[in-house]
Amino acid sequence: MLCGWQLWEWPHVMIEAEFHAVWLSPEGAMVDVTPKPQGETRILFVPDPRRCYTGRVVDNVRLPLRDDQLIRHFIRAAELKTIVMNRGERASQYGHVSVPADEIEPLLLAQQFLGQSLASGLRDHDPCLCRSGGKYKRCHGHQFKPLLGR
Repeated sequence: MLCGWQLWEWPHVMIEAEFHAVWLSPEGAMVDVTPKPQGETRILFVPDPRRCYTGRVVDNVRLPLRDDQLIRHFIRAAELKTIVMNRGERASQYGHVSVPADEIEPLLLAQQFLGQSLASGLRDHDPCLCRSGGKYKRCHGHQFKPLLGR
């Protein structure tokens, strides 16, 4: 097993690095046996000899590709979701993990709203996806601040 980072790009939004492992064949070829959700046939994998799998979740590293509150909020919601999913004893659980709805639902809803906004090309200074007529940063951007803590 060779540990490192699998890199993804969401064009004009962010780059995401996911802690990942590939298998080394006896011939030294890297083989990725993990199914990909979008059916990708190739990935960019960067080995990281400083990392090894310890049985604990390693959060993804997400970097925005532009200065935009929508992207920062989306990244923060993803970070908080990882924290909630791995709090306490949940950190060592595999498969189905039971999380209290009041802890996870607000983050899932925020991440869904933010993802839809970004996918539609919205920026923080554009009218909010909710059609309130206000700019995102003054509408949902302002509403998400207490949840996202930034």
